Formats: sequence, structure tokens, C-alpha cells
Amino acid sequence: MKVENSLNKAQVMILGSYHFGKCGEDYVNTEVADVMSDKKQLEIIEVVDKLLKFKPNKIAVEAKVTSSKELNNAYLEYRSNNGEIKSSIIEHRNEIVQLGFRLANRLNHPKIYPIDIPAFLPFELLDDYAKKNLPKLHEKFYQEISKTAKEHEDLQKNNTVDEILSYLNNESRIEMEHSNLYLALNQVGAGDKYYGANYITTWYERNIKIFANLQAISEPGDRILVIYGAGHCKILRDFVSSYKEMELVDALKYL
Repeated sequence: MKVENSLNKAQVMILGSYHFGKCGEDYVNTEVADVMSDKKQLEIIEVVDKLLKFKPNKIAVEAKVTSSKELNNAYLEYRSNNGEIKSSIIEHRNEIVQLGFRLANRLNHPKIYPIDIPAFLPFELLDDYAKKNLPKLHEKFYQEISKTAKEHEDLQKNNTVDEILSYLNNESRIEMEHSNLYLALNQVGAGDKYYGANYITTWYERNIKIFANLQAISEPGDRILVIYGAGHCKILRDFVSSYKEMELVDALKYL
């Protein structure tokens, strides 16, 4: 009987993050503390110092896979200009730059790996149907959104970047968010229009394509850090855990 050698597996850490810059596409959009302030810059450096201990040889980020050339031009500009970027492809305060570029530069990586694929999520049809036909579910969902938004606002006001990331990568929080903000909607239109199932199908399709892009850059023995919006954590973690060529590394071991 052949014993599987975990040393040959790619070690993959999924680091769920909040969006450091502007993002209006999430369920919960919270005003974030200015990551360019001296205080937050020191906090980010502390996080990067911790992530250095994972020793990733590849860093994958939430940018369009088709933007690899432009993103890496920006990364090379960042490296040659002491952390400055004039390119308009990415905002300097974006977590891709603040965490991804900064860490890759300190590790002397030659490139960054964008693995994202955009998707249009048909939320309006789901929302209208639920409001008319499942008012209790609709109300409960928005109560959950408000509760989550309040939690995130409090985190931004009272916690360091490291503490926020530790909270976002807590397994119980990841499971609860996936259940309350995604799977709860799956039942909307069941037996008829399937607005909820169609919505969740699109969400899963996006994530499985992201995972396909991750598989495409992965080689035996790699140590890959994946920096992504925290909402993706549950599905991406499940995919990595289920794939025999990869081994999931818990981000909390390093934060």
C-alpha cells in the first residue's frame, strides 16, 4: 500500500481579508480605517512579518486572471520605486498591494498570481421574490446583514489589522457567515423559479473557477498564500481540503 507523502502536496493558506480600499460589491460594505495612516501601516507591517514565517513561494490574489501582465507591471514598478505605484490598474491602499506586493517584495518574488474571475450575481430577482413570498426569511437575512455590518464597524474602530484578520479567519465565523448569508438564501423560489439556487450556483461557479486558476499555478511542494475577500473563505478552504494534491494551512497559525 502506497503511503501518501504530504511533503509533495502544495501547502495552501487561504487568508480571508477585508477590502482595504473601496469595494461596493459585497453584502456588507463597511467604512474602513485609513490603511495609509502611520498607525495602520505599522499594523500591516506586523501582519506581513507574521506571514513571512509561512515562507510562501507564490502569492495569489483577488485580481482578474486576465490582468496578469498589467498587475505584474504594477508590481515591478512597486519593487523598483520603493513601494510607489503610478499605474492606475490598482489602488495603492488595496490589500493586494499592502499585503500581497509588500510580502512578495520582501521575499524577492519575481511575480504575483492573479486568479480571480468576475461574475454577475442575480441578487435583485432573489431579493424581490423573497420580500414578496418569504417575508420572514427576507427580514431575518437583512437583520443578519445589519448585525454583520455593525460587527465589522466595531472591528474597524477598535481593533488592529492583525486582530481583524484573525477574526475574519476564525473557522466558526466562516461557517456561520456561509450558512447565514449564502446557504439561507438557497431556498428562495424552491420548486418554481429557484432564484436562490441560481444565485448560489453562480457564486459557487465563480469560486470553483477561482480554484481552477489556483490549481493551474500549483506545483508539488509549493507554499501558496491566497489573499482573498473573506466571503470566499468557506468554499475555497473546502476545495483545497478536498483536493489530494493540496493541503490547507490555517491562517490563524501565523496571525
